[in-house]
Amino acid sequence: MNARYWDAIRPIRNQLRRFSFQSVLQALSAYLQVEVPDTDERVRRLPWIAERLVLVVLRDKPSMYGRERMTEKDLRVCLDRAWRSADTNFSMRHMRYPMELVVRQLMLAQLPHQERVSMGAFGRQIDLLRRLGPGDRLRAYLESTFGIPLDDFLQLAAIFWLKAPGTIPELLSRRYWQTLGQTYSPATADRFSQRLMPEWQSVRGLVGEADADEWFQPWILYRLPFVRRDGSVFYFGSTSLRRNLEYAFSDAVSEAADVGVRQPFDDHFEAYIGESLARCVGETLNEKETRARFSVEGQCCDFAKIDGDDVVLFEVKNKTLAYDIPASASVRGYRSKFKATVVKAEKQLSNVARAVARTPGYERVRIYRVVVTSGDLMFGNADYLFDDADESSTKIVMLGIDQLDRLVEKASRLGHCTIASFLAELEARNSKPETALFFPQLLLFEHPYSLGASPVHLQALFHGLEEDLAARLNGAEEAQTKTNAVLRAI
Repeated sequence: MNARYWDAIRPIRNQLRRFSFQSVLQALSAYLQVEVPDTDERVRRLPWIAERLVLVVLRDKPSMYGRERMTEKDLRVCLDRAWRSADTNFSMRHMRYPMELVVRQLMLAQLPHQERVSMGAFGRQIDLLRRLGPGDRLRAYLESTFGIPLDDFLQLAAIFWLKAPGTIPELLSRRYWQTLGQTYSPATADRFSQRLMPEWQSVRGLVGEADADEWFQPWILYRLPFVRRDGSVFYFGSTSLRRNLEYAFSDAVSEAADVGVRQPFDDHFEAYIGESLARCVGETLNEKETRARFSVEGQCCDFAKIDGDDVVLFEVKNKTLAYDIPASASVRGYRSKFKATVVKAEKQLSNVARAVARTPGYERVRIYRVVVTSGDLMFGNADYLFDDADESSTKIVMLGIDQLDRLVEKASRLGHCTIASFLAELEARNSKPETALFFPQLLLFEHPYSLGASPVHLQALFHGLEEDLAARLNGAEEAQTKTNAVLRAI
């Protein structure tokens, strides 16, 4: 399939080669920096196609390019041709897959450009930092990976994360970096810059060889939100930059071979979810308490929520979409990839569901099963992942932690629903083809589940970081002026 993919993109690459290498990168960078509020108009601009053209250019030899300057009109011609050619050649090749998986594959690359910005992932990094002691192994690993103190890294990352939509050029000036160097240290500012903005010559190892799966990958440039070349810095848009910064801890830990690093990170995520569930009315049982209450033998889930006459079971898996997770795999491929995590969760949840149904006093309760992941895996109604023959409870629902946080906010602080009532409505909707929702989270955008502002506990985390930044930037008037307005907007 890679041969077909290369056949599809070669004509587009040759068309790009008519122009100068530098001007092609400039045109792509300028195009991806445009922030379009209207979702439909944003989709019509095909930003995910532009991201794939960036990869084509970064893999290529500058000496093969011409001297003509590329304009936005020239770029748009290339984008339209890439969309027609590549999509026609290989995007529908897996129609033998379940329809849900085919739709996911076709939508996946576009979804990051359609989602609302969430402060959840970055907020959980703030939460983790506040829990780590100075001698913690996980802190030492992260500081070694980033090459700077963890507090400094997160504060610098916050400045760029907040500035991502449209104001990044202010942060690329030499004067601003001098200010950051005076505030932190020249070495700290330089190390952060090197991580975020690698030189073009060094990116070959990150972009790799052309692979058909990249056509479907979300956040295809998240490891390369910036690239430097010949004194210029090319910025490839807020979608890639935010993904890079808000999952920086997670991406670093995923590369760790030391279980002493990975386990504390997973434990923190599980503890965070336990605290979220505890904010809701009703009893929250951890794994030990769940085993005791329902006499569970064998595999057990992480949490059980007693919600009136309903029981909601939760299994936590610290997984998010990343470059090493295929975007166009078969059902067998995904089951193999997630065998030890998401697929295993079905066994754990089903075993507990059967134990609950046997427990005196719980014989008639409605049992719901939820897999919570650290990032939305975008599997939608993922029945095809599970060999689920359990008739004692409803179908398994997969939610990212950001979606669970929004649901908990509505259920706890605002009192507009319960977790079980949300899952009951989702089940009712999905029982009829005319009302079925491809993604469970789509229900969160409807009344009474829609949430205007971010959950208050996340706002509190960001306000704490704002105070730390204000104290750190005290005296650096230029930097403070440029960041305070954005910080107050959280």
